[in-house]
Amino acid sequence: MLEIHDVDLDDETQLQRWYDAWAAAQAARPAGMIESWQNARVVMPRRHPDFHVDLFSVVDGGEVVGAGLVNLPLHDNLTVAYAEISTRPEHRRRGVGAAVLAEVERRAAAAGRERVLTEVFTPPGGTSPGVGFAEGHGYTVASREGMKALEVGASEPRWAALEDQVTAVIGDYRILLWRDVVPDEHVDQMCVLLGQFMSLVPQGELDLEDGEWTVERYRAAEQRRVEVGAAVFLAVAVAPDGSLVAANELRLNTHDPRVAQISITMVLPGHRGHRLGLATKLATHRALRAAFPECGLVVTSNSDENDHMNAINDALGYRVLENLLEYHRRL
Repeated sequence: MLEIHDVDLDDETQLQRWYDAWAAAQAARPAGMIESWQNARVVMPRRHPDFHVDLFSVVDGGEVVGAGLVNLPLHDNLTVAYAEISTRPEHRRRGVGAAVLAEVERRAAAAGRERVLTEVFTPPGGTSPGVGFAEGHGYTVASREGMKALEVGASEPRWAALEDQVTAVIGDYRILLWRDVVPDEHVDQMCVLLGQFMSLVPQGELDLEDGEWTVERYRAAEQRRVEVGAAVFLAVAVAPDGSLVAANELRLNTHDPRVAQISITMVLPGHRGHRLGLATKLATHRALRAAFPECGLVVTSNSDENDHMNAINDALGYRVLENLLEYHRRL
């Protein structure tokens, strides 16, 4: 008989059993594309100021056979629940995934959420068991993205020529780079810029809203990143009038620094055409290379519709390793 057990995030044994089931379900994905245990054991127990996260396990005869995650935004997009539904491969087609999904939807509905979003990964040009599972339970594709990776050492020889391209068109814009903490004199502007992020991202049918970022909210998220051992490189473009108009943020967890991730890339529409997206990415990638030469891979994702950002990533040498399908269903 399948049982639902809440995971106590402060109990590392429970957390690792959950993680092992989750990671087993991800085993077919390319190397470097899933969170390592070294990072997860530090990051997951630390509560996030922007989200409430529930973890639960599906247990059969004492064995964790499935893992569920429900992520509830606390400040914006309050009708949405983000979810992960995982089943150990050897236990698929036995009702485990259905049990996880039912519990995800129950918790989302109990929290007053109207829609569940979940991610399914597929190899380029192929499919995966998650596609049939999601569509069989009434979920439809809201957006499609390419999951890309960059081998940092292989990309570095390209950077000088790309910087020449930036120099030719950047004009009076300036690039600033910060590590971990935004200086006080710029944090208000950073909140204004970040508050426009979702409107700039091709969303398909995701229908997610912009967030309202206060200095207090930004500093709280910043502090959590420091506490979990994240190294954050943030490059911004400053317009001639002194406003921040573009940003690229790259993060790495120092507990396992082999893989870094891009979390934000944005350029305000009125300031495009100056290669600011490329300029900010070059700045963060150079800083990463200098501070963590052992980091071999940078991971990012882009909508298939985002031609400009895809062109920048192609120029740097990113290559698609898998596809990300964002599925959703209204409860």
